[in-house]
Amino acid sequence: MQTFTVYLGSAGAARDIFKQQACLLGDILAREDKHLIYGGMNAGLMGLLAQHALRGGGAVTGIIPRKLQDSERIMEGLTRTLLVEELCDRKRLMFEECDVVVCLPGGFGTLDETLEALYWGSLKMHSKPIVLVNIDGYWDKMMAFLKSLPDYDDRYCIIVDDVEGILPALEAWDKLPPIQTPAHLPHFEDEISRDTLQAIVIDKPTLENAYFVTCAMGLKQLDKHQRPIGLINAGGVYDDFITWAKNAQAEHFITAKCLTLFDSAPDEDQLRALLKHQSRPDIDLHAEKWGEAISGE
Repeated sequence: MQTFTVYLGSAGAARDIFKQQACLLGDILAREDKHLIYGGMNAGLMGLLAQHALRGGGAVTGIIPRKLQDSERIMEGLTRTLLVEELCDRKRLMFEECDVVVCLPGGFGTLDETLEALYWGSLKMHSKPIVLVNIDGYWDKMMAFLKSLPDYDDRYCIIVDDVEGILPALEAWDKLPPIQTPAHLPHFEDEISRDTLQAIVIDKPTLENAYFVTCAMGLKQLDKHQRPIGLINAGGVYDDFITWAKNAQAEHFITAKCLTLFDSAPDEDQLRALLKHQSRPDIDLHAEKWGEAISGE
């Protein structure tokens, strides 16, 4: 396993423990001669990870969409920079080119990428390990939610407490039978971003629905659509998901405005009443999230 795709946050205000772990992972990948693939930005944990991998002499590929604001924050000095057209192209290429997926703390974008890889696994479209690095319990609530879902396949997911545990855990992992990844991997970006204001209402808690709604939240954050988003939280089935989102905001991986991207209610009638008045937040990623640029030198 030589090529590692790492999903992680771009927020500049994350706590030091998260920044230190991102730096250490860059050091480890470079020292162990692993090829890093990541989202190409010079912001937040993403920038620190790439900076340390490059300083250690490691190979780093950044993949970034031309059409998103992310393209304004490309890390300089990468071994290879690939510009793609759309967000779905970035995610597909990052996944196809790697042997291992590693997920550090992040916001809706990181969660979207993580759930997408798990969803493809649930469809038996790959046999790649997906490592969640549960720094300071960041993924606890999300893992509790995922384990409650009928279509979640825990054979794909490895949980470690810190980045030092990644390589030993991969050595101990029971490899899945090889699967040829199909030429087309399903995604929901086109369906979500179509020209409509029809509400996105999610009821049954499944991995597919969790991936769909998280993708919708991430795209709305990027102003790719303005559709109202809601969760029917009957019996508290989405409580852990919602608690994770609130913690992501408390840890500065998403902005306070991001919590207004969706509503929840115990039944559909109450939810649709809320969705009629759901706000359309204007999120300035430069000012509210990314912070200062990180040098690749």
